[in-house]
Amino acid sequence: MSAPAPPTGWEFRVRRVEGAPLVAVRAWLRGGARAEAVPGQCYLTGRLLAEGTRRRDWRTLAEATESRGMVLTGTSGFETHAVALDALAGDWALALDWLAEILLEPAFPADRAALLCRQARAELASLADQADATTARAFLDQLYSPHPRGRPLQGTEESLATLTPEHAAEHHRRALGWGGVLTVAGLIDEAAVAERLAGLAAALPAGGDPLPEPPAPPATPLARREIVTRGHDQAHLFLGRLTVDQDDPELPALALLGIVLGAGSGLAGRIPTRIREREGLAYTATAETAAGAARDRGRLVCYLGTSPATLSRAEAAVREELARLVAEGPTPAEVEEARSYLLGREPFRRETARQWANLLATAALTGKPVDDPAWVIARLRGVTHSEVAAACRYLDPSALAVTVGLPVTG
Repeated sequence: MSAPAPPTGWEFRVRRVEGAPLVAVRAWLRGGARAEAVPGQCYLTGRLLAEGTRRRDWRTLAEATESRGMVLTGTSGFETHAVALDALAGDWALALDWLAEILLEPAFPADRAALLCRQARAELASLADQADATTARAFLDQLYSPHPRGRPLQGTEESLATLTPEHAAEHHRRALGWGGVLTVAGLIDEAAVAERLAGLAAALPAGGDPLPEPPAPPATPLARREIVTRGHDQAHLFLGRLTVDQDDPELPALALLGIVLGAGSGLAGRIPTRIREREGLAYTATAETAAGAARDRGRLVCYLGTSPATLSRAEAAVREELARLVAEGPTPAEVEEARSYLLGREPFRRETARQWANLLATAALTGKPVDDPAWVIARLRGVTHSEVAAACRYLDPSALAVTVGLPVTG
C-alpha cells in the first residue's frame, strides 16, 4: 500500500508480507555514484551511515541493534545510497525510529572513515590479483569511461586517499535534497506503520532537487583492448556494447534474447552450449544483453574464460553465433523457452520481507510497478517473437568492443 503523502521528492511504501515474523525497513536516497563529486564518495557515505549517529557511536549502535536481533547495513550503488534494517516484526516501530536517527542524524566519524577507506583500498588491491575481475574492470572502462560506471564503485586508490568524513556528509546532504524512498515490508499492521510514517514525514527535508548528470559514455569506444593480468594460465575475453536503459521499450525483448543467448541458469543458451559444451573452447561462457540497465544504458556482454591457445577460436565462435542470431533470429521455441524461464522465476523473487522491501523501493525509484507480479507477467507475455528478432540488431559483431586479459608469461 502507499503510505501517507511524504514531503516533495520522497515516497513511502508499505506492504504486509505473510510468513516469518520479520520486518524489512529501507531508505534509498537518490544520487548514487553517478552523482558523486569524487570517485568513491557515495561508497564511503553509504558505509558510514551504519557507523554511528550524533546520539551514539558505532559500537553503541552495533550493540543496540544486535541486542534486538536486528541487522543494520549501509550500502551504496550507482544510483542510490541506502540504509537497511532487518528486525523481528514486533520491533518494526523501533526499527523505523532508528532508521530515522541514522538517516537524519549521522555522525560520519573520522576514525571509521579512515578505516573504511583503508578497507576499500585493500578490496581494490585484492581484485587486482583476480585476472577475471581486472579484465572486467578494463572492459567497463572501455565501454563507459568517463561515465562513473566505467570505474569501481569504491573509487580508485588515489581518490580514496583524499576522501574525508566531510565528503560523506556533503554527499548525504545533497542526497537528502534529491529525495528518496522509504519502504517497510513484513508481518506488520499496514495502517499502524502508515501512521508512524506520517510522523516521520514531518522530519524529512523536502527533496526534488535536480540530479546532476555525469559525463556521457564514449560514442565510439576503443574497438579492442588487451591487458596483461596477474593470472598465470587463463585468458579472459569480454565482447560487448552498450544497449538500452530501463525506460527503453525494447528492454523486455532484450531480456528474452539474453536467455536465448546464455543469461539463464546452468549451461543453457547458445553461447555456453556451443563454446563450452559442444566445442570445449572455454571453462566459463556466459552472455547478457542489458546488464546493469537502469537510468543509464546497460550492456551486451559475452564473457569467456579460456586458454590462451584457444582464445582466437573461442572469439570467432562467439562472433559466429551472434552473426547467426542477427541473420536468422531466434526460433519460436527458443523465445517460448526463455519466456517460461523468466516467468517461472518470478514467484521466487517475492518470497521474503527483504525481497519485497527492495522491490517496493525499486518500483518507486524507477516509476515502474516491478513489485506487481501481474504487471511483470503481462509485460513478458506481451513480447512477440518478431520483437525479440528485431532486438537481435544489438548483437551485430561488427559493433562490438573487445577486452582481452592475457596471463603473464615466463
